Amino acid sequence: MDQLELAAKTIAHVTPKHQYISLRSYPSEQERKIATDMQGRSWVHMRPRSVLIASMGNHWYPTSWQKTVDMLQYCTGQGTYVALQEIQDRCLDPYDALGTMRNEAILQAISEGFEYLMYVDNDILPQPDTLFKLLQWDMPVVAPLIYEPTNVPNPQMPKGKQLSGPPVEQGKGLVPAKWSVLSMLLFKTAVFNCFADPGHFWSDAIGADEGFHFQKLWTKGHRVFIDTNTELKVGKEPTYPLAVNRFSMEERRKFWDDKIVKMLDAPNRRPIDPYGPGVIDGDYMPFVPPGTPSLNGAQPVTAMVSTATNLGWAADGSSSIAIPEIKKEEVKTYGWAS
Repeated sequence: MDQLELAAKTIAHVTPKHQYISLRSYPSEQERKIATDMQGRSWVHMRPRSVLIASMGNHWYPTSWQKTVDMLQYCTGQGTYVALQEIQDRCLDPYDALGTMRNEAILQAISEGFEYLMYVDNDILPQPDTLFKLLQWDMPVVAPLIYEPTNVPNPQMPKGKQLSGPPVEQGKGLVPAKWSVLSMLLFKTAVFNCFADPGHFWSDAIGADEGFHFQKLWTKGHRVFIDTNTELKVGKEPTYPLAVNRFSMEERRKFWDDKIVKMLDAPNRRPIDPYGPGVIDGDYMPFVPPGTPSLNGAQPVTAMVSTATNLGWAADGSSSIAIPEIKKEEVKTYGWAS
């Protein structure tokens, strides 16, 4: 019997019992369905579409905190595991350690096993489904379409200047770009594996702007894509740190002094509706179980709920999961340190 006949005979005897088995345990039926739907076009991930939202500091623009949390809750309601981490502000002077903060987010996303890392600034005003829409593209690097807010009418740019380049037409799906502002940027964490030391991808020098870092991605075969179907509003115009070099010494000093004063303010986590659900001591905290001790005089460090199923958020923002009562010794688990 030649080799061809032997191969044909062997194949003829292969049955379903000869298949290799891959077992996966998922915390919810929704997450299992996500993994099943993706398996034909994507390699297996422990927590498919899991996202760490990393905000650079906690200097929230009015309503930005609630809108960001609502975006997390909506995506969780669709079966995706999403976490939010306010990265500690490590800047001695404004912006001088943003690179370190962004690198810290990379290390945290990798060490905790997230499939995606989403960078957000503190002035974003997303819709509840913004993150969910970006995830549907299944792209290594993707950003929403962002316009610079302005009060100066310009017939040529009625919505303001686009904060990505080159300019794109809205409503045209996914479009490749050279760069995008970092107000909101969604990475697959595997992208950072292209670099010998992922924890040093971002540079701290103020001159190392978006263009510089997107060139670094380009050298590894990656580029950012703009989702022109998904627009993200931001609360204020971006600060261009290099522009202050054209200020007089007095203007420059006042500019940075004003920034420092704002950074020292307590985080603005106030709700859109002060009488709405999820408000504790005037802050929007829908993830904190009812009956949690008052936060007056306490510093909120983290608000940790143990599993995705505990969050249990439905698409309308309501919770379908009963969260167990907190015992006195467990209060610290939820991060309220005096």
